[in-house]
Amino acid sequence: MVALVKEWMSADPVTIEAQAMARDALELMVEHGIRHLPVVGSLGRVVGVISIDDLRAALPLAAASGASAGTVGRVEIGSGRVGELMTFAPQTVRAETPLAEAADLMAELRIGCLPVVESQGGLVGILSETDALRALAATLWTDEVRARRARSTDLDALVVRLRAERERVARELRDYSEVERRFTMHPQEEPVDFSERAADRTEADSAGIFQDLAVRRLEGLDRALERAATGRLARCESCGRRIPLSRLQALPGNALCIACARALEG
Repeated sequence: MVALVKEWMSADPVTIEAQAMARDALELMVEHGIRHLPVVGSLGRVVGVISIDDLRAALPLAAASGASAGTVGRVEIGSGRVGELMTFAPQTVRAETPLAEAADLMAELRIGCLPVVESQGGLVGILSETDALRALAATLWTDEVRARRARSTDLDALVVRLRAERERVARELRDYSEVERRFTMHPQEEPVDFSERAADRTEADSAGIFQDLAVRRLEGLDRALERAATGRLARCESCGRRIPLSRLQALPGNALCIACARALEG
């Protein structure tokens, strides 16, 4: 049986209007953990698409530093509007379009999403790279993989990743401590020349900087795993709404949704 776009698209996608501020588009992407926003006009007709890459292209300094969606700030985006940065009249597909045809189109045009529209141009969904990969994975699943996936939710998978990261960070901290120990003990163990001593000092200083970052990350991971153990990881501790998994991955120690965190900052 031929797979159709409607079977794999994300229905009722988050949208934005062309006159909205670019910073509002960024905040929607961060809040919902997405990389593309269909831009709609009257009657819900698709007039464009804006992506995190569009925002980065307009911000060369942020892009050059490798800033993620969550680190590109409001001040950097300034007063730009969505309509000034979006891709106009984007390629679209219908819900009944064969999935293989849509995936081929995305690959050929090198685009990250396809708005799915009805006959009058109204938006009914969006097919993203993630949706297409999910469809591909489904065709490759064995019975064992299907059974394992049925037992595991996205939140479960995040907890597994956070635990693995905690082990890696703890191991890195031990390594940093060893570097510092070697530096402080070196003079007593054997004589070294000035250049060797300087190299050791540079390594120790670098380790100290990353050690501070690792300690803070480890504290955040511990808080996240503690909340996960009591079933509170994905719930905002202020309003009770769900916290997007992308936010929990980036800020594991965070216990507030974006709206509540912004309100707290005043």
